[in-house]
Amino acid sequence: VIPVVIYGDVEEAVSLANDSTFGLSAAVFSADADSAKAVAERLQVGAISINDASLTGIVNDVEKNSFRFSGMGGSRMGPAGLTRFLRKRALLIQTGEPAPVQLFSDTAQTET
Repeated sequence: VIPVVIYGDVEEAVSLANDSTFGLSAAVFSADADSAKAVAERLQVGAISINDASLTGIVNDVEKNSFRFSGMGGSRMGPAGLTRFLRKRALLIQTGEPAPVQLFSDTAQTET
């Protein structure tokens, strides 16, 4: 589904695009590539196509994060796409003589 929305100016277009509970992808169409890039940088979505609405769905070798309610928040493509299914853990093993634990400074004075 691709919504097509009529807008008055670029500010309104960006505001309308960002006023959504979703943020998976967007497309910006313009005859001026620099203007399209400037608009694209302001959109709160995971992937943006310029002058092509289908690129975000067919190019799978770049990371694309989902924003808001558009998924799990992790990248769904590229090498990082697999890491969202993993949970990192740390396993720490003391293999030597434990270091002495000093909770208080040697210069601490006690009251009598």
